[in-house]
Amino acid sequence: SSHFGSSEFWWKSRTAAMMVAMGTSSRRPKLKVGLLVSLGVVFILRCLHDVPSAVGFVTGPTSRKDRQTSTVARNGVDKALKERIVSVQKTGKLTDAMRLVAAAKVRRAQDGVIKSRPFSDELTSMIKGLVKKLKGSGLEAELPMLRVPEKVKSVAIVLFTGDRGLCGGYNSFNIKKAKFRIEALNKEGIKPKLIWVGKKGRLAQKTKLQGVDFEDTGKQFKMPDTITSTGANEIGEEVRSLFLSGEVDKVEVIYAKFVNLLTSESQIRSVLPLSATGIEDPEDETFKMTSEDGKLKVEKEKRKSPKAKEIESDVIFDQPPETILNSMLPLYLNSQLLSILFESSASELSARMNAMKAATDNAQEVAKALTSVYNKKRQAAITQEISEISVGALALEDASRPE
Repeated sequence: SSHFGSSEFWWKSRTAAMMVAMGTSSRRPKLKVGLLVSLGVVFILRCLHDVPSAVGFVTGPTSRKDRQTSTVARNGVDKALKERIVSVQKTGKLTDAMRLVAAAKVRRAQDGVIKSRPFSDELTSMIKGLVKKLKGSGLEAELPMLRVPEKVKSVAIVLFTGDRGLCGGYNSFNIKKAKFRIEALNKEGIKPKLIWVGKKGRLAQKTKLQGVDFEDTGKQFKMPDTITSTGANEIGEEVRSLFLSGEVDKVEVIYAKFVNLLTSESQIRSVLPLSATGIEDPEDETFKMTSEDGKLKVEKEKRKSPKAKEIESDVIFDQPPETILNSMLPLYLNSQLLSILFESSASELSARMNAMKAATDNAQEVAKALTSVYNKKRQAAITQEISEISVGALALEDASRPE
């Protein structure tokens, strides 16, 4: 019986050991699966952390980690400085393109002056012929646009400026000229009425035109990119209505007379009343833009005054000569205003050319200076790395020597 009891105990012990072994072997696959899943989760989180979170316009994908680091990147390269150099270079290209556009528009203004010249010459010749024929007949009394008042009590000023900036001192010079003229009229007890051509003049009322007394008529005309007779007619109708209605005794214009590509002069010119004897501009001249050795230049040519057209004594007029002349004078006024528009446009565009040329040169100088600083920083970083490598190599060499 004792032998049977010991055998039963041995059998139960073996059975329990086998069951424990079987349980352990069944848990091993579950443990492996758990470890694999954990490793996979860690890998995915690491990848998500390194995924680019922003895409730069110039530099391409950038990660969140890169954006949070210093502006000085690895390998001695100053990223912020590099971006600034690229920005300055792009600005230089933009200003150079604006200079070329202004040069093309100056040529367009030149073509407009040449095309409008024949009509202006023929009209001036005919008016002078009629004035010569009617000389001594009390012409001024019959034609309102030629009537000169005994005393000037009111004046209208047409101020020509640009609609945009970025043209150097073009607008400022014209506005200062207007201010000086208004101050002179105020001393004579005259409060002038102002008509604006271009936005910049009217915008200067509360800045550069402060301290002078004038009346804003509220009439503003756009300075067109393409000069046409329509714009000159609109300005002519406004100043003519002011003069003929008796609101003003004199009309003056302040504009920039084109001298050359580097210079323009702000001038004051009376357009009403017209003079029966000096109907033409004594300083009339034309300009022609050419290029020589890749550089733009302007050739100016003095224009001779058109001669009076000879009208035979036996010519029979369908209408009285005074009526014919009275209908021609508005056309002459419009042609003069058209010429002033061309002069103002050429002066503005040449000033913009010079301003953009100066901006382009400055951008190149700034880019050159920044590039020099960038290269010095890069050289210093490379020199430091080489020095550290050399020092490390010497230290290893000294450590390997036997004492």
